[in-house]
Amino acid sequence: MRDIRIDTLRGLACIFLVGYHVIGNNPSNGLHIESGFLREINDLLETVRMPLFTFLSGMVYAYRPLSENWPKFLKGKARRLLTPMLVVGTLFALIQALVPGTNNKIDNWWLLHIYPVQHFWFVEALFWVFILIIPLELNRLLNSRLVTVLIIAAFLALAVGQPYTKLLAFKGFIYLTPFFLFGMSIVRFKISPLPILPSLLSFVGIMAAIYFLTDGVYGRSLMGCVIGMLSCYFLLGLKLRVTLLARIGIYSYSIYIFHVFFTAATRIIANKLFSVPDEINFVIGLLFGIMGPIAVYLVAKQYPLGQLLFLGESQKK
Repeated sequence: MRDIRIDTLRGLACIFLVGYHVIGNNPSNGLHIESGFLREINDLLETVRMPLFTFLSGMVYAYRPLSENWPKFLKGKARRLLTPMLVVGTLFALIQALVPGTNNKIDNWWLLHIYPVQHFWFVEALFWVFILIIPLELNRLLNSRLVTVLIIAAFLALAVGQPYTKLLAFKGFIYLTPFFLFGMSIVRFKISPLPILPSLLSFVGIMAAIYFLTDGVYGRSLMGCVIGMLSCYFLLGLKLRVTLLARIGIYSYSIYIFHVFFTAATRIIANKLFSVPDEINFVIGLLFGIMGPIAVYLVAKQYPLGQLLFLGESQKK
């Protein structure tokens, strides 16, 4: 049974993520937007995008947590996360190198995946989170609210300044762990979110405060992490049940893995064929960045090898 609230938030996270890569993380990437509404919204959501993805992953894990058979658990996570990272990530790096007009080409091929390829850092970092989970669960440490809070606090403290290497996505691992454990805690400890109206007012309030009272850029600082956790909690409290977003959310993993192929291709082709306002380019890129990966998923599911290599799913399914 799927939870439409989780799938709705997954769909929302997909919109935030794809929109981010369409616009670009800075004016030298994506649509090369330096200022304006799209740039401001993109920057404003910096503390929400990846925290929300990770928070929801923690919630989903809590519904089917690790049992005693940890080798099977680890094998499944390696297949699900590392196989698409190696296969699709390598393909993405090759296309970047060969196609004119792409951004962030690989310089040191011998370090491929040692230093993560673009957005594939997330799946590599999430794999380390699951490795951390194994000893914690086997020793039942995460059954204690106090211990879980202390671990979250420790990782939040480590997030200060983020003076860590990107090697093997270690920096991302430090960043993601608090959000994952927080999402897990919501389910495991039956933490109730705020009612809908307070959640809405709180989320709008925190976004407004960032927009009007700060420069809107927190990155992976301690404040950015705290804002991210609060944002996830408030969004969960909205109890959103939006069918369209939930349908998108079902394909969230495929969208995460493949969206950059379609956003980049759409941008390159559109620039060669016609000139339209940035807002139109954004909508086109967003649509293809969502629909393209869904199409890839539906095709890959038809072939056992495609399921394994592109989706990380067992061929027995």
